[in-house]
Amino acid sequence: MSKKAKSPKSNNVVSLPVRCLAEDCSQKPKRLSFCDEHFAWFKEGLLTRSGEKAKDFDKKHQSYQKRLLKKAA
Repeated sequence: MSKKAKSPKSNNVVSLPVRCLAEDCSQKPKRLSFCDEHFAWFKEGLLTRSGEKAKDFDKKHQSYQKRLLKKAA
């Protein structure tokens, strides 16, 4: 009988984020580590994948708000 060296088990567990990646948001993430509201912002280009605001955030946010108002009316 040959003795096989016991190799340590590799830990391939990835921890899920506990809160939304967006700044100052404490909600639980739903999609791509964002809450529902900030996921919509991410899809519109207001947030980067890391949760930071885009360089032209103000311009994009104004047009996003206009579209939301137009959609509600």
